[in-house]
Amino acid sequence: MKLKLLFKVIISLFSVATANAQESIRFTNPDSLLAFAEQQSIALKTGDAQILLAKYQTLYAKINRFNPRASANYAATNNSQLPVNFFPAEIFNGKPGTFKEVYTGKQYVQSVYLTPQIDVINPVAWAELKSAKLGGQLTTINNTLTKKTLFESLAASYFNIVSFQQQITITSKTLLNADSILKIFTNKYEQGIIRSQDVSNAKVNHLLVKNRLQLLQTATEQQFNILKLLCDTDPTVTFIIEHQDNAAVLIQDAVVSENILYARQAQTQLQYSISEYKAGKAAHFPTLSFIGYWAKQQNSNLQFFDNTARWIPANYIGLRLSYTFPDAGRLYKTATAKANWKTAEMNLKHKEIQQKMEYLQLLIDYKKAKESMIITKEIRYLKEDIYRKNLNLFLQDIYPADNLLSSFTDALTASLDYQSALINLQYQQSKISINNSIQ
Repeated sequence: MKLKLLFKVIISLFSVATANAQESIRFTNPDSLLAFAEQQSIALKTGDAQILLAKYQTLYAKINRFNPRASANYAATNNSQLPVNFFPAEIFNGKPGTFKEVYTGKQYVQSVYLTPQIDVINPVAWAELKSAKLGGQLTTINNTLTKKTLFESLAASYFNIVSFQQQITITSKTLLNADSILKIFTNKYEQGIIRSQDVSNAKVNHLLVKNRLQLLQTATEQQFNILKLLCDTDPTVTFIIEHQDNAAVLIQDAVVSENILYARQAQTQLQYSISEYKAGKAAHFPTLSFIGYWAKQQNSNLQFFDNTARWIPANYIGLRLSYTFPDAGRLYKTATAKANWKTAEMNLKHKEIQQKMEYLQLLIDYKKAKESMIITKEIRYLKEDIYRKNLNLFLQDIYPADNLLSSFTDALTASLDYQSALINLQYQQSKISINNSIQ
């Protein structure tokens, strides 16, 4: 029975491991991949945690404007040897001019006191609140930029895979054609129509197509690994991409919105740097605080917590003006904040230029991709037509073998170029979509 139970446990564990190893995720368009990555990405989850932390920092800064604080203390003292004081003896009906030793105080002393304090005017805390708010905004913008960069990398990898997949399909069909040509060349050589060199060239042509197919398959596998890494997905999970072309999208002109993320990041960074500088300057101003004191004390010569002794209260309230003289560390911090301010100003100008250049580059890349797709489509049609006509002439023994193989290679190259251009156009459209949606 124990052996049967152990066997069942092993089988169940193996089944679970096999199921996990065979887990697969299917994508039919880049949007489905981006949605999946948004849920899986550790970088984005880390960014969300940083945003939450920034919210807590802002909340703390709001509370710290008044910096409410208090200290509560309890003390119990056993004066085992009371102090001695000398008083004039005549107070106790003694001889004038003499003194009498008198023990003063109580042996058992208990005290409880509370000292609350709230800042009424605290320039540093007010400046730090503004910095905290701007820091939270900057964290949100940085996380959005991380998301944009990640999505662009995902789209690039996705369309690389789609391009390789379609090239593999074309190359596989071409490999069959190359095999047919090799058989035709072999038959014609056996008939004494062509030379042995022509057969060798046909074999080389077949091997080159086969090698290209293997390279494409390897490149596809590498891109899948990159995709899993970007999605922070276990390597054992299988990604399946079955891309669905949208011809209606391809014929439309792209509408590009100028993405202001980089300029907004630089602008917020500038405001944050100015706020940090002002916070450093505010540290040179005094702080006005409301203070209070509440206390009770019990004195007894019998014991602690003596029910016969009363608790003596003491209270006061007031205002306190505090000032800390600047030191080298504070002066250095202020100087550094001012330097960061000037650096942020220059960075803002750079980001504004970068923003405009990226907008123009998206338009240029899309226009170039669209023109390339149209041209390569026409070239593919012409090269395939030339190859078909040359093959017919060759089968009629009126066209040289070398030229046929050359036109075969040209047709394959033209077909692959067109397919790459078509996928590149879709990739450029996806980049524009990401640019427009993540602002």
